Amino acid sequence: MSYTRPYRKTGDLLVGSWARTVAVLAVALVVFGVIAWAAASGSLATVGTWNIPLIHPYPPAGFNMDPLSKGQLVDAKQAAVVRKDFQADGQLEVAAFAKGDASQLPSAETGNYLTSAQQLIARNNAEGVYEQAQNQIEKLLVGRLVDPNRASEGPLWCVRETGSTTISFVDKASGRVARQQQLRFDSKYWLVRSGDRYLITDAQLSTSPISNGG
Repeated sequence: MSYTRPYRKTGDLLVGSWARTVAVLAVALVVFGVIAWAAASGSLATVGTWNIPLIHPYPPAGFNMDPLSKGQLVDAKQAAVVRKDFQADGQLEVAAFAKGDASQLPSAETGNYLTSAQQLIARNNAEGVYEQAQNQIEKLLVGRLVDPNRASEGPLWCVRETGSTTISFVDKASGRVARQQQLRFDSKYWLVRSGDRYLITDAQLSTSPISNGG
């Protein structure tokens, strides 16, 4: 006795029942409507960035939307490394200013940013003070952005950091606070890879004083 495995053609699957037919037609109408709307609104060019679960998830696995450059993607794993190194760099910088010792700064900074930090510590030492900073970070975004001072290199890894800080300038001789500043900040820091980690190489620092009223 011969046996033939039963099968269905594609057409049979689509119109095998009224319920299935209605469902397929409904989906087709929705897709058509979305495409028509996109064409009319001028959004069809961005169809590749639409997030359609199961069919076209976006951003793709392993990537995040760049919070600093609209419409761009960043490698999620690498962005996490940049974030981690940036936070470690910041801790080294705070410690260096609190000790008045610039010797460890090259482990966290390079380029223009390193030069500026070394000059600030030298100025503090000349004045006989050191800085103690208490930072409250509200938001930290990691993406890629062009550094105005290195525009020819294209987008570099960048961290935008917002929050507030209290900086105390302490007199080395007496240990007393000579003066104090309370500031809000919204700053950008550019990082480059050096060996096995990222170092801060440049920054755009934007600060404003906090009044006594908050």
